[in-house]
Amino acid sequence: MFKTARVVIVLVAALVIAVLLVTLKPEAERRVPVEKGRLVEVMPAKAEKINMLIEAYGTVRPREALKIIAQVRGQIIAVDPSFEEGSFIRKGQLLIQIDPRDYELEVEHRQVQILQVQAEVKRLEQEVRNLKNRIKIARSDTALAKKEVVRIKRLAEKKVVSQSNFDRTEQKYLASFERLQGLKNQLALTGPQKEQLNAQLAMARVMLKEARLALERTKITAPFDGWVLEKTIETGQHVNAGQYLGRIYYAGQLETEVNISVKDLKWFPAGLRDLVSLETTITFENDGTRYHWKGRVTRVKAQMEEKTRTLPVVVEIDAPVDAAANPNSHLLRPGVFVTVSIKGREVENAYVLPRHVVHDEDMVYIVDADRLRIQPVRVLRAYKDKVVISKGLVDGDLIVKTPLPSAMEGMRVRLKENNS
Repeated sequence: MFKTARVVIVLVAALVIAVLLVTLKPEAERRVPVEKGRLVEVMPAKAEKINMLIEAYGTVRPREALKIIAQVRGQIIAVDPSFEEGSFIRKGQLLIQIDPRDYELEVEHRQVQILQVQAEVKRLEQEVRNLKNRIKIARSDTALAKKEVVRIKRLAEKKVVSQSNFDRTEQKYLASFERLQGLKNQLALTGPQKEQLNAQLAMARVMLKEARLALERTKITAPFDGWVLEKTIETGQHVNAGQYLGRIYYAGQLETEVNISVKDLKWFPAGLRDLVSLETTITFENDGTRYHWKGRVTRVKAQMEEKTRTLPVVVEIDAPVDAAANPNSHLLRPGVFVTVSIKGREVENAYVLPRHVVHDEDMVYIVDADRLRIQPVRVLRAYKDKVVISKGLVDGDLIVKTPLPSAMEGMRVRLKENNS
């Protein structure tokens, strides 16, 4: 009985406490939810003047490659050790020596031939002098004979001398006159003889020049500072005139041909002639490191590639041989694959934005006060990870960089601190 009373007392006390808790519970305060908005990062729009860059890819090649061809035949007796593929050669350096002995003998032969003709010329000149002296004597003799004929004729007319005496005197005169005429004829013939000898002498001198030229061609020297691309001969080998011996290219004179797509042609200056001398940057990437060289457009091919519908453009690369001027010059060799960036047309008042801030190809999100505004823009060009905008923005517009998958016009947003 006592235990039952205790249980009842505990239950009554618990009931009283529960009633008191419910009665004394404070009334809940009613609050209106406040919309804070999405937190976004923005970037200010700023117009600038930019040059459109046209990027293409090409393979480096020599601007001036020279095939080395033997101009005379003979045995190769020496090859310079530097005349090996990949070696550097200096202008005037002897690369290949062909046996010169046959050509040296030919030079001597032509020199002797000239001496022989010169001796003939001297002999003829002496003969001319002798003939002139003999003609002078013969002319005097003829004059005396003529006077004697006149004298005898007068005596014959006076019957002082006989007719036979006169005839003998006249015959002597005629013989003297004939000798004079014969000497004159001989002298006249020396003119053509001298012309013939002079022609022989001139020909001998020409042949001597040819012989000396052939002798010079036994030595093949480097016409410029360059690099050896190919070597096809060895010492002891016999070569013929016209045989291919190797190939070298001008050091520091490299170029590359790139193909420009049709859609990028509009970023070039108006008219293909204006493409020449456009500044370019040539980039070669090796193990994550980029090396750069300057260059310029030198020419544009006459027709487009039919298969790719691209325009071939040749770019000249400034690659000094001097290591001090360009320490990376050794990296730029024929066959290297490079990226070419051509400085194209200049555009005023353009906005360059990251590609990811442009939505649906022609929309950007702008924060106006604390609201989102979806702004249509005109995309001038999409290039790599950049987009160039020409219309739709003004300086100072705050462009949202944060991705907003469910963006709506007028939605509330908040700006992150330290926005750039």
